[in-house]
Amino acid sequence: MNDGRPMHVWMPNIVGNSGSDVFIERLAEGLRHRGVTVTVEWFARRYEFFPDALAMRAMPDGVDIIHSNGLNAFAFRRHRRPIVVSEHHFVLDPAYRQFKNRTQHVYQRLVTGRASRRSFHVASMLVSPSKFTYDVLAVAAPDTSQTIVPLWVDTERFSPTEGPASARRPGPFRLLFVGNRSFRKGADVIPLLASRLGPGFEILCTGGLRGGAESIGSGSVRYLGRLSTDELVEAYRDCDAVLVPSRYEGFGYAALEGMACAKPVVAFACGAVDEIVDDQVTGFMLPIGDIDGTVKAVHRLAVDPILAKAMGQAGRERAVTVFAEDKGVQGYLDIYNALLHRSATGGKYASP
Repeated sequence: MNDGRPMHVWMPNIVGNSGSDVFIERLAEGLRHRGVTVTVEWFARRYEFFPDALAMRAMPDGVDIIHSNGLNAFAFRRHRRPIVVSEHHFVLDPAYRQFKNRTQHVYQRLVTGRASRRSFHVASMLVSPSKFTYDVLAVAAPDTSQTIVPLWVDTERFSPTEGPASARRPGPFRLLFVGNRSFRKGADVIPLLASRLGPGFEILCTGGLRGGAESIGSGSVRYLGRLSTDELVEAYRDCDAVLVPSRYEGFGYAALEGMACAKPVVAFACGAVDEIVDDQVTGFMLPIGDIDGTVKAVHRLAVDPILAKAMGQAGRERAVTVFAEDKGVQGYLDIYNALLHRSATGGKYASP
């Protein structure tokens, strides 16, 4: 900063119990490691219904940049600071409509989607995690400055088991599903897939940040409930492949986390997942809803451990190089510095 103090980024966000929350915490941690002062402030989910109430929230002292999500970023325009908005997927994308029910659609059209449009209008920079989402937002907010900064994982924490323990443990071939139990995430596919795979296979499921069933058993499908980060890493390490049957994704954290732990990924080619998984190299990408193809891919991995290991190793390498934390955090630092320079030289920092 021109006064010699560290940059101060304020991150006021409504809790979403989703990957967006994970992203904010990971970004804040990465920025702090680089000497940036970061204040993360979480607001209860009820503010989705009246985000304008957040306009009276006092801004911390010395803030240079406001970084928020589409649910409430517009509420902070009165503070006259550059506003960065991260949008992982736009809920009013017409292509998304087929993967949600009428209640969800009405709620998103009247509440969350409306808030996002207002936030796009005041954004100094709108940031997408993938080309897929960028292309959607280029249509939704054509007059807003936009860029892409891919997401990342801590590849030291999300990492494969080292040494002899890395050998496959005896028992059924285990698939791990990480995500909320929704149609968009493909949770409905799991029972059908389990029945088609037959004996010798098991699907473990964790309900994501929104929780889900506690640890229960149901044939070859087991629900683990909500896991801590350390427990989640162990679940990735303990599985044989990661299952991502999502029908729509703005990025796809589960695929990347699995790759970072050196596990092959079996996924539907939706949204941005095919920007993460290198088909036939780090896993298998199937058309959305292709159960037959998914079964064949899983069976192929189960009977060919050399292939499974090679795909896992390729995935680990891709996670460490293409989706490195340093690249992601530096991408946001570059955005912040560019906006501060533009503001200092009399440029536009936000829409009125």
